[in-house]
Amino acid sequence: MHWLPSLIGLCAVLFCAGCEALYQSYAFTEPLQTTLPLQVVGDEVWVTSVPAGADVYVQPYTPEQVPSHATDPAAARGKTPVRFSLPAGSYWLELALEAEVFENYFSPPYDDAQFEQDGAASEALLFRPFSPGEKRRVLRYYRLEKQAQQGQTLIALFHPRGAPLERVAALYPPGEQYYFAPNALLELLQRVQVPRHVQAPFLTLIRRGGKAFWSVRDAYAVALELRPEVVAGHIIALYTGPSLPDPLLPDGGGF
Repeated sequence: MHWLPSLIGLCAVLFCAGCEALYQSYAFTEPLQTTLPLQVVGDEVWVTSVPAGADVYVQPYTPEQVPSHATDPAAARGKTPVRFSLPAGSYWLELALEAEVFENYFSPPYDDAQFEQDGAASEALLFRPFSPGEKRRVLRYYRLEKQAQQGQTLIALFHPRGAPLERVAALYPPGEQYYFAPNALLELLQRVQVPRHVQAPFLTLIRRGGKAFWSVRDAYAVALELRPEVVAGHIIALYTGPSLPDPLLPDGGGF
């Protein structure tokens, strides 16, 4: 892809001084021989998460409106991994996990917990009980543009901010569930500047959970997600200096 050689130039401007730092996110897809744990067809949607067991709610997408917890009982679709039918349209997918899952990463009451940006449309991570007496939960919201008669998948990644891959591995399923052309994906990791010592554990996590995230502090991050016959990726960079030239086009501007 034409934007990849420009990553070298991106790294060169990461720490330039004299200008205000800005977050930018760049999204891409690349064809890849991929096998998921199941096949989705027609109007089916398959949603899973790392870790699994998140409650899934579906609500209509409303432009210019920040998503909030879905209280309509009809919005609940079960716990990840879950499979259901959904007509074409724009939706918010809300995923909620009990906060106790992250007790090895954060200290109660979890109010300062932060997660890596992995494609979630909303970073409003709210640890709170939905009603008195309930356990505290963390929410993530993903935008889904459901296409007619086209099976779609989503892997929601609850990755504690800054945690190394070997630590977050405990959140992943124990066995390999996803299959892909290993050489093609290894070449992709090399092109997006993932270091050699990180590439093997990164591929292992993708085999186990279908999605992985790697970052260098707040400076540079790569998230990859396996979908049917394609790998989708996000590159997030904190940089200073003038705007980056084409073909590195932002997929929505600064965060």
